[in-house]
Amino acid sequence: MIKNLGVLLARHPIIMAIYGIEQLKTALSSKAEVCIIANIDLIKLQPVIELLSKAGKYVIVNIDSCNGLSQDKGGIDYVAETGAMGLLSTRLQTVQRAKKCGLVTMQKIFVTDRSTWLRSLKAVEQSEPDYVQLMPAQMLPLLSQADRNVLPPIVASGFVCNEEHAQTALLHGAIAVSSSDSALWDVNLLR
Repeated sequence: MIKNLGVLLARHPIIMAIYGIEQLKTALSSKAEVCIIANIDLIKLQPVIELLSKAGKYVIVNIDSCNGLSQDKGGIDYVAETGAMGLLSTRLQTVQRAKKCGLVTMQKIFVTDRSTWLRSLKAVEQSEPDYVQLMPAQMLPLLSQADRNVLPPIVASGFVCNEEHAQTALLHGAIAVSSSDSALWDVNLLR
């Protein structure tokens, strides 16, 4: 399995957003090679990661939404020990700790207005994540090129409902899009 996230996203810029175990069967046979898992109870987390990893999937854990999983050092160490390759969080300190554990980091930022955008920029500047997950994806075309240039590579997410939404995000600077819509997971997007 290729362990370089950038290489995988260049090949197939769709990230599967898997919420719970209901979509696992579809995810295992998908063309998408990268997934973000969320809403998985702690007791099921390691078996799910092992299953996805055996299928050649690059697994990123959304630590903010896994029941029973703490965002402290112990929780982050546990994620690293499960075989997950990366960690997603909205929290600055969580991203910083995950980097120290050798995980690829993705910081989720929600942009609802100019003030949240400025706070998000400050948080990203402090945490220095490897990637940023920008939500909602429709905000990306509204940001200036200068604003986009100060961010690490962008994954557009939230309300990516069809191929046109995905293409628009890629045209406006995203390196990938994440979606829970399994119909998009096998779509080949031209870059």
